[in-house]
Amino acid sequence: NKNMINTYLSILFLFYSLSFINCEVDPDAHRNFTEIITSKGYPCETHYVTTDDGYILTVYRIPYGINGPGNGKRSPVLLQHGLLDSSFTWILNMPNESLSYILADAGYDVWMGNNRGNKYSQNHITLDPNSKEFWEFSWDEMGKYDMPNMMQYITSYTNFPRLAAYIGHSEGTTQAFAAFTSNNTYADLTQGFVGLGPVITVNHCSGPLRLAADFDVADIWKIFGLKKFLPTIDQIEQTFLIDFCHDCPICCSDVIELICGPHKGAFNESRMDVMSGHEPSETSVQNIVHWQQMVHTGKFQMYDYGYFGNKKHYGHHSPPQYDINNYPTNLPTALYTGTADILADPTDASELISQLPVATTYSRPINNYAHLDYIWALDSKTQIYDQIIQFLQTWEANPHK
Repeated sequence: NKNMINTYLSILFLFYSLSFINCEVDPDAHRNFTEIITSKGYPCETHYVTTDDGYILTVYRIPYGINGPGNGKRSPVLLQHGLLDSSFTWILNMPNESLSYILADAGYDVWMGNNRGNKYSQNHITLDPNSKEFWEFSWDEMGKYDMPNMMQYITSYTNFPRLAAYIGHSEGTTQAFAAFTSNNTYADLTQGFVGLGPVITVNHCSGPLRLAADFDVADIWKIFGLKKFLPTIDQIEQTFLIDFCHDCPICCSDVIELICGPHKGAFNESRMDVMSGHEPSETSVQNIVHWQQMVHTGKFQMYDYGYFGNKKHYGHHSPPQYDINNYPTNLPTALYTGTADILADPTDASELISQLPVATTYSRPINNYAHLDYIWALDSKTQIYDQIIQFLQTWEANPHK
């Protein structure tokens, strides 16, 4: 109607006007990953991990905290991002609010991984990143290669037999469950596993993932020959997004709520321009198709290549399922879920938790937490991170067999 049109036009005019306001954008919006960390007074290293199937992954490291290296060795921790994300997610907020800095200041050697295909991991020893073959992967390969190969690299480099913990968010937990259930020996590479917004099934998810699955959005991308999901935007487009989120941070915050579920003022809206300068990150269309398949089937299973493709890849016509009953019974596990999480839905999370070993699994729902709140919320330190450090200390003092 006429009133609605006038409202839309007024909003557009407001955005247009705001674009001319000469306000200073946070410098972190235009800094690269290492520059953001070093600008806060922390050291940062860049490492490259070559997977068993040839992908070259970038892994960043904060070897010690703001007070310097100190005396003694620091146990390594690996932080692994979720879908359409990167290691940046662990440094979005300020040092007193971000898990990476908090762990470094608590005495840990912090490593932040990047799965194949995201903005920091688009190289291969033989495959051209512009080729179709480079993008033929999903979270199956992230669990089979990326996660264990990063853990092996870190333990070898630091001369520690195990990580103090593997900490995953969203898809970072999916690949972990795939890895641990497929090969129990991977549990020997870490003292424990922390899952933030854990996901193995998405039967009850809602929002954009459900909508994308209902319309088979990723399949449409495949039809048009697209292999990369969310192609890299150019500098001009990135600058526009940064300016837009700087001028109207609540607009960007509302978009995040639309995608990840509602939260109650949890985000630091002053960092929305920084977020828009680095998020989201790419993945393969095949990976998105895999998530769509999970919505359709309700199963925790490998990528479905189709009747004949499955026969070629797996030796039979149906994709194999991951058996959660094979999860290592000796691996200490702490899972945090959110009552407002529409991606790692509370019902799906409860079903997952009910199948894990009771003696070694801790779980806690957090009221009003949506899917990004575990890593971006301003109160996540008191809600989660302080307790995570307690778990790490306990696990190291009482290593599992």
